[in-house]
Amino acid sequence: MTNTTTKKAANSIVGKLTAGILAIAAVLSAAPAEAQDTGGPVLVVGDSLEVGSGPYLRQALPGIEVMVDAERSRTSSAGLRVLAEELRDDHEVVVFPLGTNDLSASTLESNLAAAQELARGRCMVVATIVRPNERGSSTAELNRAVETFASRAGAQVMDWHSAALSTPGVLGRDRIHATSQGYALRGSLLAEAVQGCLLGGDLGGLPAPENPDVRIPERAPEPRRREAPRPRRRPPARVPVPAALRSLLALAGRPLSLVAGAGGAARTAAMKAEPEPVLGAP
Repeated sequence: MTNTTTKKAANSIVGKLTAGILAIAAVLSAAPAEAQDTGGPVLVVGDSLEVGSGPYLRQALPGIEVMVDAERSRTSSAGLRVLAEELRDDHEVVVFPLGTNDLSASTLESNLAAAQELARGRCMVVATIVRPNERGSSTAELNRAVETFASRAGAQVMDWHSAALSTPGVLGRDRIHATSQGYALRGSLLAEAVQGCLLGGDLGGLPAPENPDVRIPERAPEPRRREAPRPRRRPPARVPVPAALRSLLALAGRPLSLVAGAGGAARTAAMKAEPEPVLGAP
């Protein structure tokens, strides 16, 4: 009778746990689907990097209309004309990750500001740049222009420079274009920045890169404060050796009947107790 009751209790517990786990899994699987349906259309104006990353960006934003206008060798100046032609009233986010093909950092910064004016208050996503320093402004100067604009405009920054240089197998031989793995990474990072825009601007995306030329000003030495005198610790009281020995002898001389009695009672209780039923035993 006891075993049957135990089996029923176990089956009831297992059934409740299984139902609970399935219910939690259903909620977790349904939550992303609801989130995917929120957010308006996204306009992406890019260069060859977005030709490769565009499909991955769409895949990372299911349920959101993503319009990608990308062309090889496109500069930020050319991107401004495309943005003016393609921007619709219902576009909520503007992705403008251009600058890799620009020769001047000052031109890039002014074009980013012009893109912000065209966006008319929409959240923008920009990206840092990776390319060899062959002509025109250096990569550091271009990224400084992106950083300056982002900090002033409150734009989301996808730090492609850090991600590409810190992840093996992302860049191709020319150190500009990406591999298939790199385009997948770029698309997912752009999607994260877009989600940051849709969720309020500060909840996603990657921070702007730190300016390596910024130096923290040296602080004037603070005057030394006079510390309050610490209270002198009293030495611990020492027990005389004879008293300590008397205490130990008194403890050692106590009858051992209490210990023996406790051990005997424990053995008697163990002999009388019935073994607990095992789940699944007949």
